[in-house]
Amino acid sequence: MSKTGESSNCPFSGDGNDVVSRWIGKIGVNRSLLFTLALVPFAWDGVLWFRDAISWVWDSVTTWGN
Repeated sequence: MSKTGESSNCPFSGDGNDVVSRWIGKIGVNRSLLFTLALVPFAWDGVLWFRDAISWVWDSVTTWGN
């Protein structure tokens, strides 16, 4: 188990000790929000792909006998 004193000095813990984290923290943005916003375009591509797949299946089924 780690000691609490050692974990507070860890640069990877996300506690915001660097200049950029402190600056963006003043306006309410944290690293978790930045990661989430970075993944939104990939999630949207997945939504569009799923929509296109459903549309393709629907078109294939409805034009089966034509």
